[in-house]
Amino acid sequence: MRKTTNYISLNQKAYEKIKSMIMNLELKPGDRIPEEKIAHIINSSRTPVREALRKLSHEGLVTIYPDRFSEVTYYDEDDVKQIGVLRLSQDLLSCRLAIMNGSNADFEALEIIANKCEESARKGDVYGRIEYDSEFHLEIAKIGGNRFLIEEQEKLYQKIHLIQISKYTNIEDSIKQIKQHKNIIEALYDRDYDRIKVLVCEHLKSFYGIDQYIIDMYINKWVIFNN
Repeated sequence: MRKTTNYISLNQKAYEKIKSMIMNLELKPGDRIPEEKIAHIINSSRTPVREALRKLSHEGLVTIYPDRFSEVTYYDEDDVKQIGVLRLSQDLLSCRLAIMNGSNADFEALEIIANKCEESARKGDVYGRIEYDSEFHLEIAKIGGNRFLIEEQEKLYQKIHLIQISKYTNIEDSIKQIKQHKNIIEALYDRDYDRIKVLVCEHLKSFYGIDQYIIDMYINKWVIFNN
């Protein structure tokens, strides 16, 4: 029993260490995972490390090339677009539920996160900017109160973390993008879902390369599809 417990503990240590290295930018998309180094850090064989890599692979953070190596997942342009379409759908649902279930006090808490996100961007703190950006949007889902949507958002935002790392450009663009958070908060206070739809679509369209016809599905009341 003691050996089993220790084995599980080492698996968890390996998982947490690798995930921390990815989320804290020590390992970036496309970087190989240093299995031997991690095994040395947690004082184990490579077996717990490989178990952790399998788990992270299921979460979309690691890509495994059997009998070769593992690397931090890199999402190509098509992957980014598809993830963006999914994020758009889930973010809008989160906002709609937040309007229904949220209080002004909830939205005041969002303002605090938005300010931290903007402050991190101004300082050039890429990690902080990405972390607070994710926290901002996940908090909207939490305000909405649907636990299954929250779970799905948390999974999705792990992938988004990697995308933001690889697509981060400069401070000016980052600040411009983040300032849209304040407009979303104002629309939440006003319970104005129509305005939120426009703001969220604008917030995500260019970054994820979302096609206009997808945007029109949400912004326009009627959409005519050509056969």
